[in-house]
Amino acid sequence: MSTRMDNGLDRSTDDVQRAAARLARPRARLALGCKRLADVALALAMLLAVLPVLVLVVALLGLAGNGVLERRTRLGRHGRPMVLTRFRELPGGPLGRWLERAGARELPLLVTVLLGRLSFVGPRVAAPGTAHTGPRQLMTPGLIGPGDDDAYVQRWTLLGDVRLLAGRRTLHHSVSNSSS
Repeated sequence: MSTRMDNGLDRSTDDVQRAAARLARPRARLALGCKRLADVALALAMLLAVLPVLVLVVALLGLAGNGVLERRTRLGRHGRPMVLTRFRELPGGPLGRWLERAGARELPLLVTVLLGRLSFVGPRVAAPGTAHTGPRQLMTPGLIGPGDDDAYVQRWTLLGDVRLLAGRRTLHHSVSNSSS
């Protein structure tokens, strides 16, 4: 691919246009709809399964007295601001450390998946003030995903997402790394 300017359009703009055209095809639109249904079903199932853990974390944080949730603004699809909500840092002690290692702080993000602001797999979220350009802006950010966001969007397939979720490929980032 050329990086030179042609009629005012740089490579990034061309990449976005090609990726947008690919994602607009009927087959891709159907696959994206299936991805959304899978996100909702998986998030609901996980929320129900971890409900006792959610109650425990809220109780621990409530006893600590520092508030329960922390919110951070990030850029979502098409560069729109969105709020990521996580539990505050859990209090020390064996239970708190175990819950922290198990990823209990990230459980409120399942609600963000239900709302459609995050997906389980997608390009990483971007912090406000950072460049949110290229094909990555065309897809809903994910909790996990590959290291090269633009290549992920340009080559996106539902099977590729299933492989990432199943752990067959190395996960290069998570939303917790991007939102700290």
